[in-house]
Parts: sequence; C-alpha cells; structure tokens
Amino acid sequence: MWLVIFMALHKKTNSNKSKNREKIFSVASILLLILAWYLGGLRTNNSQAQFFEHISSADSQLVEVSANLYRLVGTDGDKESAKWVSFGSGVGYGGELTVGAVFTHTGGIETISLLSSKETSSYFDKVVEEKLPEALLNKTIKTSLTVDAVTGATLTSDAYIKALDQAADPVRQAIFGYHLSEQASVWSYFKWLDAAALLFFGLAVWVNRSRSEHKVKLNVALLAASTLLFGFHSASLYSASTMGGVIYGSWISGVANYTPFILIALSIGYIFYYNRNVYCQSLCPFGAMQQCLAKVGNAKSSPVRHQLFVWFPRVLLLVTLCLGAYFRSPAAFVYEPFGIAFGMIGGMYLFVLTVIIILTSLVVRRPWCQSLCPVNAMTDFLVFNKSWFKQIRSQKNKQRRAAKTEKE
Repeated sequence: MWLVIFMALHKKTNSNKSKNREKIFSVASILLLILAWYLGGLRTNNSQAQFFEHISSADSQLVEVSANLYRLVGTDGDKESAKWVSFGSGVGYGGELTVGAVFTHTGGIETISLLSSKETSSYFDKVVEEKLPEALLNKTIKTSLTVDAVTGATLTSDAYIKALDQAADPVRQAIFGYHLSEQASVWSYFKWLDAAALLFFGLAVWVNRSRSEHKVKLNVALLAASTLLFGFHSASLYSASTMGGVIYGSWISGVANYTPFILIALSIGYIFYYNRNVYCQSLCPFGAMQQCLAKVGNAKSSPVRHQLFVWFPRVLLLVTLCLGAYFRSPAAFVYEPFGIAFGMIGGMYLFVLTVIIILTSLVVRRPWCQSLCPVNAMTDFLVFNKSWFKQIRSQKNKQRRAAKTEKE
C-alpha cells in the first residue's frame, strides 16, 4: 500500500518537473527567437556598398540617376559611353533574391552579382553549377531576358532571370525609351498546386475522422498520391525553413511556391483544434517513403525510448530558427533530406544523411520521424502551449469565481 502511494507521488513529482522543464524551454525559445531577430536587425547589410566597390575603379565615378539606377562615368566625363548600374529582385522557392548588374551603354549585360538571397542554398548552388549567370552575360536587354531554366531548380532559375530583368528595366527605359517588366498581381502567385494542397488536406481530415472500414486503405492511397504530387513532382514538403518563413514573414514579400506555407498553416490550425497533425499521418511524402521501405525490410518499431529523441530535435529546430532569424534567411539552414530524396538536390552532408535514413528505414519504422523531424517538435510546442494557456485561463476563472463567492 505504502509502496503504491510512494510510486504515485514519485510519478507526480517527475511529471511536475517535466512540465516545469517544458515551460522553461517554451519561454526561453520565444525569447531566443526574439533576441536572434533583434541582433540580426543590427547587422549592417553592406552587399550594395561592396558591389559598388567591386565595379568602381580609380578612373570612374558613380552617379545616382534615380532610386536603384546609377551611371558609371569615366574621369573623362563622357556620358555617352558611360555604363549603367541597377538592382532587381525575384522570388524563388524559399524567398526573395536580389541582384546587382552592370550594363554597357548599348544595353549589353556586363556584370551580374548576387547581393542577397532568402532562397534555399542547394537550389541556387545548382543554378551556379549549371552556369546560368554566365549564360546571361553579354545578352542584350532590348527584349525580355530568356534562357533555359536549370532542371531541378526551375523556380530559382526563373527568380534569377526575373531579378536581372527587373534590374534591366530602368536601363532599358533610359536607353531605348520603353520598359517590359510588369508588376505581378497577388493572384498570380496562387497556382493549381496550392488548390491541390487545400483539397488534399481536406481529404486527410476526412480520412482521419472517418469510421469507414476502408480507412487504412484510403489513408495509404492518399499518402501515395501526396508522395507523387507534393514529393516527386514539386518537392513541396514543409520544413524548418518553412516554419521560419511563417514566423518571420518572408512569405509576405513573396515566394515562388506557397504550397508548403498552405500545408503548414492548415496543419497548425488543425493541431490547435484537435491536438493532432494529420499531415504526418496522411500527407507527408517522406513519411510515406519510410513506410514503404519498412514494408520491404519488414522493419520493427524502435525499441529505444530515450528523452534524447524528444529534446534533440527541439533544440536542433530552435537553433535553426534562430540562425534563420539572425541572418534573415530561414532557407539557408536546411537540414531535412527532402531535396536529395525527391530531386537529388543538396550538399554532401544531406546526401549522407538521406542514405543513412533510407538504410535505417529498412530496419526501423520511420527513423526520421522518430529522431530528427522538426514537425514533431513543432507539434509538441503548439500542443503544450495550448494546454498551458488553457490551464492558466482555467485557474483565473476559478480565482474569479472564488472572489465572487467571497463577496457574496
């Protein structure tokens, strides 16, 4: 009897310690994110000044014509042969990128330099490897700029070309008397894939809440379709960089692919309402890939239930979000293997991680989901804080009722 009471008290004490630890981590996380964002704002962006230093020389002078348009005039003062300098931006997969460019007096592209980027680094690296910037040099800006997009990084290629075309437009106006770039409407960013995300999420909710005897088969079919569409076709999985983009508002300035943002927004709403994440259960392409490999290898559930697998992904996600906030580029700190798994795009460390996860999936069910996945950390954070808020509100209501009773 006394042993049972002692064990119950011990369990309650451990539970209280765990909750207190969760509360401390939750508050500390928010404060660290705010601090990282504040410190990042103090960093001076010298990219434009460095670009000016790079293109200028002792025998030239930079003259401002208008906002984002300059003339590089020689010491002889000959404005007829002066070069033009301008800046433009385009929206890629992970966010906005900005370029600076130098144009000859006849409208030829002489120099292109990337000044800032919120784009996923692996996609831009592929653009550089395929020598897209070199392909644009020496082209004329009399017409809109067009070159073949890089396979596997189409959105980044388009963003780079549009940024250069935007930079060229004021120069085009000054030299030839007309402009070609047009301001894109808000609705132009909404694509059929975004509508598909809404439809698929609705189906996921219906399947998870269904009592049909075919529920398992329906869920498998939905996972398969989601893997083909949001995985291999578009690589539109949401990740830690998407979470960073939501928190810091990079989606406001525009992204080429809003599908991950739509999926994460719907997931957050559902988590707040039902305390469950249907995305992981019914839509995640990488989760589906792990499940298929588990079937092939007859994998078992992981026997390890250590707190390390709970806290490490939380700390990793927090560090990633803080770095994204400080450098103003959430997409620059990607640690998920999605790019390699569905498009063979990413660094060597991601390639090695992907191979390890694939091989482990043959032995252990969903090893990524059980160890490093940031979605679980996000879900835990939202569910805990929702429960904490409800507890605080309940305590306040009790205090009000008690105070009201005393007055009566």
